Amino acid sequence: MNWKLPSFLVIALYFSPLLSPAQMIDSMMNVYSEKFPQEKIYMQFDKKAYNPGDRIWYKAYLFTGFDPSPFSKNFYAELYDAYGNLILRNTEPIIESTAIGNFDLPSSFDGTRIHIRAYTSWMLNFDTSFIYTKDLRIIGSLQDSTTHLIPTATSLHFFPEGGELVAGIENNIAFRANDSFDLPRKISGILYDQSGKELLNFNSAHDGMGNFILIPEKTDVFYAVWKDEKGIEHRTELPPVKSSGVVLRVLNSKQKLIFNIARPAENLAYQQVVIIAHMNQQIVYKAIVNLKENTMSGGSIPTGQLPTGILQITVFDVNELPLAERVCFINNSNYSFDGNLTMSAKSLQKRGRNVVDVDITDTFKSKLAMAITDAEVDGNRPWDDNIISSLLLTGDLHGYVKDPYYYFQNNSDSLIRQLDLVMLTHGWRRFKWENLVSGKLPAIKYPIENYLSINAEVLGVPSSRISKDESLNVVFQTKGSSTSMLNVPYVNNSKFSLSGLIFYDTAKAYYMFNTNRGLSNEAAVIFKNGLYAGVKKLKPFSMTMPVWSPDDSSLIRKSRQVFEEIARLNGDKKIQNLEAVTVRRRIRIKSDKEKLDEEYSSGLYSGGNATIFDLVNDPAISNLDIFTYLQGRVAGLQINTAGATPTLSWRGSSPGIVLNEMQSDASSVKNIPVSDIAMVKVFSPGSAGGMSNSSGGVIAIYTKRGADRKPDPNIKGLDMVRILGFNVQREFYSPDYLINPEPESDDIRTTLYWNPNLKGGRGNRRISIPFYNSDVTHRFRIILEGFNDDGKLIHLEKIVE
Repeated sequence: MNWKLPSFLVIALYFSPLLSPAQMIDSMMNVYSEKFPQEKIYMQFDKKAYNPGDRIWYKAYLFTGFDPSPFSKNFYAELYDAYGNLILRNTEPIIESTAIGNFDLPSSFDGTRIHIRAYTSWMLNFDTSFIYTKDLRIIGSLQDSTTHLIPTATSLHFFPEGGELVAGIENNIAFRANDSFDLPRKISGILYDQSGKELLNFNSAHDGMGNFILIPEKTDVFYAVWKDEKGIEHRTELPPVKSSGVVLRVLNSKQKLIFNIARPAENLAYQQVVIIAHMNQQIVYKAIVNLKENTMSGGSIPTGQLPTGILQITVFDVNELPLAERVCFINNSNYSFDGNLTMSAKSLQKRGRNVVDVDITDTFKSKLAMAITDAEVDGNRPWDDNIISSLLLTGDLHGYVKDPYYYFQNNSDSLIRQLDLVMLTHGWRRFKWENLVSGKLPAIKYPIENYLSINAEVLGVPSSRISKDESLNVVFQTKGSSTSMLNVPYVNNSKFSLSGLIFYDTAKAYYMFNTNRGLSNEAAVIFKNGLYAGVKKLKPFSMTMPVWSPDDSSLIRKSRQVFEEIARLNGDKKIQNLEAVTVRRRIRIKSDKEKLDEEYSSGLYSGGNATIFDLVNDPAISNLDIFTYLQGRVAGLQINTAGATPTLSWRGSSPGIVLNEMQSDASSVKNIPVSDIAMVKVFSPGSAGGMSNSSGGVIAIYTKRGADRKPDPNIKGLDMVRILGFNVQREFYSPDYLINPEPESDDIRTTLYWNPNLKGGRGNRRISIPFYNSDVTHRFRIILEGFNDDGKLIHLEKIVE
């Protein structure tokens, strides 16, 4: 959304004499905002519960503040069991602030829960409690899933507003009751002082949370006696009373926050304080509050022009020490764009044909993902965390928040009060203020990654033997034998490095030293791909998994039914494996270009609205270079080959050049003989999103491989290593029963449709998606999520029954 600081909120207060501490904090927050952006992740899954052996589909969205993040390029996703042991680990490229992938859950998995952990390596430099986590239910264990989730003892925690309980001042005390899974529990209790005197009764008002007002004295000690939902009595001590300090109170009113700061009358230490409010590492309000004459003062913070999200308020003394702090949620309903889901064809019959229409009224281009699942397996939790609640609320809080999307349904006074209880009882701190005040910057152990790298380290010879202008010549063969010539430059300390590579599975690298070729006989060269290695076990580790409610009984029955049917069909050898099934259909003869495209292109480059040139079957390949070959063949593409390096222009911009799906340039490609090129795909401007940073389209060039390619004499006698790439991206298979009925096989899919690459807006405002029902589904759940180029979000959900 590219939100900018509403500068009048700050400038209007500059007319007051600001303290140097505030100026130091201002300066350091600007540094943090510019040099240390904070990333956060949301993952959209195809459904919420799985069986052993299922494929878990997902799409990840990476944001910085309120905007899609342009920084990190590698996405890490890990799957752990309930004991924190690593089961699977994926790495995917982040393209246009999204990443797509899947986990194949082992069919032998016998647990009832899995734990998903996702991050970029850049996020590991900061508070790792903000790393994305998600627990998912696994059905089908031989043991009843509910027996693994017996509710545990309830605990009660008290949270004075602002952070501390201060004597002689009216304090607002919030509380939260939860079990060991962090799930809310209802409680009721009585507050006592040290003499045993009964002071007040309190009850949880919303999801185990509530609050009460208390004016303590310096010598007071408080405790609460309370009962949980089972009537069991407990005792919990309140935080100790402080004789000095300040109390911060905030009222969240429409279009403004009203704050009040108070100090004890007999304590003269805090006669002047500074209050700062910030969002997304940017100060949106600051003021000096004078408490010399009056022990209580306040003001209001205009919020009408702020983006929706969490705002933090901190009070400092004149020595730059934080005295009180709390967070508030600002909801100006300016975070989403409009869309609608309608069914233009509907059939709940077995293998019935359906068509869902997605109407996007927004003019910005949008990146979307859609999941259509069996609603009986996917549960009925409309307020679960989604892209909106995660990126705007839970992604910036510590701890579990039950039904977070509930707080976005309206902006009523009652809901604002309930959400404020969440703010009061969930920790939040992106900054260590002592570091900012001292000018200390974060230690960056993991720099921002630029996709995969070829990192080579030479062992066995001193670095003095390696010239500064040395480099490694690498013949790089990806899976399927696509070949590129790479030059890996020398960095320092016997290390060579080249980044910005995208390839999948494994690649072979045939290498030699460019200058001192004899080094190959004397030294050992270790190659790495630049990815973060990760951990195999999480310590400490705990899971948050909601306990089954009576409403979930149908989910358990349906999931077990599917799981048992899978086991039966596996035994009878009748199961329809949608990726291995032999499809009998009326065959449409594919053209040579379509076959070539399927053979050579992958990921973002496969299919699409592109012009394909088949050089395998084109006899006119006597041109000097590929740019001479392309001259005059693509409408609008201007190519000038008069100079040493060809220049290209399309609609006023230079098109990006990609060689075997890796970024390249005209000077490198010019020297490739046309006879070595199998295919060229030309994507026009506007149709090449995510393939290149250029707005002038993309020219994707593929060199011959396999049977199309003669043996490469350049790799004969060269040393070779294998380098691990990104996880292979799989495509969701959705059957077409109109041309392939397959009456003898059983279709027990519970995910009917999954597409993480939908595009909407700007000339593509209606998307029609056909899909077929399975043999076991009676109700569909359709979920569409994503964001547009303006950073606004969308979450649409529809039940079809």
